[in-house]
Amino acid sequence: MSTIKDVAQLAGVSTSTVSRTLSQRMFVQEETRLKVLKAVEELGYRPNILAKGLKEGRTYTIAFLIPDINSLFYPEVMKCIERYASEKGYSTILCNNNEDIEKERQTLDMLASRRIDGVLCMSVEDDISHCLRFQEETKIPLVLVNRDVHEDISCISFDNEYGGYLMTKTLLEQGHTKISGMFGDFNRKRFRDRYLGFKRAMKEFGIQDYKRYSIYDVNNVEEAYRRTIELLEYSDRPTAFFASMDMLAIGAYQAFYKKGIAIPEEISVSGFDNIYMTHYMMPPLTTYAVPLDIMGQKCVDTLLAQMNGKKKVVKETIRGHLMERSSIKRLH
Repeated sequence: MSTIKDVAQLAGVSTSTVSRTLSQRMFVQEETRLKVLKAVEELGYRPNILAKGLKEGRTYTIAFLIPDINSLFYPEVMKCIERYASEKGYSTILCNNNEDIEKERQTLDMLASRRIDGVLCMSVEDDISHCLRFQEETKIPLVLVNRDVHEDISCISFDNEYGGYLMTKTLLEQGHTKISGMFGDFNRKRFRDRYLGFKRAMKEFGIQDYKRYSIYDVNNVEEAYRRTIELLEYSDRPTAFFASMDMLAIGAYQAFYKKGIAIPEEISVSGFDNIYMTHYMMPPLTTYAVPLDIMGQKCVDTLLAQMNGKKKVVKETIRGHLMERSSIKRLH
């Protein structure tokens, strides 16, 4: 098995230069960097992470806490974060909290006693007091993912209000005024923000009775299906539907199919998240595409910066864009 000395000898540099090159945390001239990387490839060198970690007081491991592994959205975020963290030399431990805030607190307590370098957290609830306490007591950096809070903690989030506004505005611009908005638990700020965007667009187009077809506190596919079936019992049906999560649109699609209502001929649908399977829905769903790669990179970079001693709290909001497919029809 090749050693760092073998790499240094083949590249014609010192072992410390090899170490600096592979750590990516210190400047190395491009010519030297390429020599080292070529030697690493030729020798098939793999650094001893355990020995390196013991020497530097690190494990090169971060934890990522998500609310629910059964969601189709959170694993996609996990893939982006894991890929980018791996590029930076870090392994990622996935911690699933089953939409249970108490389980999230227990997970952080468990991580406090383990050798972990940093934590990324998609908190279950808006109350993040346990995250603040964890960071203060353990001195382990923590960054909130897709959560927007005022407290003194770094958070990288999507622009949820803009997303709700954009997707509703898209329906309105196609001539729809009878729009049903379906929203998740308003105890969670991200859904309140999406609702505010929906409301802003409706008012902008002069629609005051925006609550007429709205459906609230819907958090999974089964509930979305049932509540949509109930909505469709009324004779005065909406002509368009905005789902504040693509998962809810899946349930709504099934309800429309059950009732023999064609998309988009009889009802137009827009979603939020652009999860992988929306491209394969029938018809493919027009949705708010959130840039997961950018999110993953910014979250990991922010966490690594704090792990490397930068104390500045980062607050950043990332805008997504319209992913136009074939689930919306223009009214004449």
